[in-house]
Amino acid sequence: MILYNPGQFKTMNVNKLIYMLLLFLLFFSVSCKGPLKIAVDRNFANIYNPGTSKLHPDYNIYHNSDDSSDLIIKIFPVELLYGPGTTEGTYVAKVKIEYELQDIGEDNKEALSDSGSYQFSFNREGVEKRFVTRIPLKAEKEKIYELKIKATDLIRKDENQRFLMIDKRSEFSQQNFLVMNDKQNMLYFAPYVLGNNAFTIKYRNDNYSKMYVSYYGREGLLPRPSFSPAGERQFFELPDSIWILPFYTGLKYMLKYKGIYHFQLDTTIDEGLTILNFGDNYPKIKNPEQLVEPLAYLATSAEYNKLKNATNQKLAFDNYWLDKTNDIEKARELIRIYYNRVYFANYYFTSYKPGWKTDRGMVYIIYGPPQALYRNDKQEKWVYYRKSFSSSITFTFNYNASSYATNNYVLQRSDSHEWHWREAIDSWRSGKVFLID
Repeated sequence: MILYNPGQFKTMNVNKLIYMLLLFLLFFSVSCKGPLKIAVDRNFANIYNPGTSKLHPDYNIYHNSDDSSDLIIKIFPVELLYGPGTTEGTYVAKVKIEYELQDIGEDNKEALSDSGSYQFSFNREGVEKRFVTRIPLKAEKEKIYELKIKATDLIRKDENQRFLMIDKRSEFSQQNFLVMNDKQNMLYFAPYVLGNNAFTIKYRNDNYSKMYVSYYGREGLLPRPSFSPAGERQFFELPDSIWILPFYTGLKYMLKYKGIYHFQLDTTIDEGLTILNFGDNYPKIKNPEQLVEPLAYLATSAEYNKLKNATNQKLAFDNYWLDKTNDIEKARELIRIYYNRVYFANYYFTSYKPGWKTDRGMVYIIYGPPQALYRNDKQEKWVYYRKSFSSSITFTFNYNASSYATNNYVLQRSDSHEWHWREAIDSWRSGKVFLID
């Protein structure tokens, strides 16, 4: 249960026609310039490849009013490169944040709503572990936007890009709430709370005194293989438990059990605040049970059941990988690569279930980060190139709006994926990381 403390033609000669056509093309090329217009062939593969940048800021969105929203930014100064400052003996780092807000609603497609650039400086002496700040955005009620953010370490010349959906079509959706760690008074940037830490919830107004909570304690379903004809399966049909709790600013909540908690102020509307409790270590994978679960992609049913029911799961886990390689060092390397991918799948793709259980997480773990990524506000296309073939492998993920998650994408499954999927699984099972050749 949850514990609390009271307290969006006229004819003309040929020369004139050519002249006007050239003018039109010139105008079109000039008016369409600018980084917000995402070219079809623009490759964004680096956003899911942590090795391409040393800079890893976190972002959150909070709708503080009908006409504006806050972009909340967390920067880790330790990731920055420091150079000599203006005063002798001082070392300074500089970060530039650039953003562009694009209206993606049907009535105003691709309209630039807001943009800006901010610069922050950090003195190496006495710098804190994290720096949090807010940037106001001109985001209007009942509209949906895509926010493009670029953070640049100005001394290292290192860039990091992110894309966020900003949905203001409901005043009860996830982005209308802030979740704060009670002990440290710090904002949770991810949609999960670690273990049973106490937290508080902030909403944009104080007109509500009750919070309705639906609890889902069952595990999220494992995605079907990429060639399976069926897609995402229904999960939120019926909650395991429902509570009605008091609600006011400063009230402390705790999530006693692992699972999904959907907080609502109005039960006639599906939207609300979804908080996930996936254990004390999430998104990291540490204990034996957590190590075994992602093997569902590789192991046979018999192997998986044996691993799950083993008295000593750590020993069974080690033996599983050793049996695939017959070499301790090779087994260690396979484990390192596989579980690094599991961790980053959790980091990048968590929605209403652990990132490794999502469609993008599944592909990321088996195939690795995409070599090319083409995207817009409705989908992502991941491309893996094969050197020995004239064709490439492409996975298409469609954005699926959900009342329970802001990061939900569903794979377009196809039987054409079957041959390379089986090739990839066979490679891992034979003790080799699958590589696109």
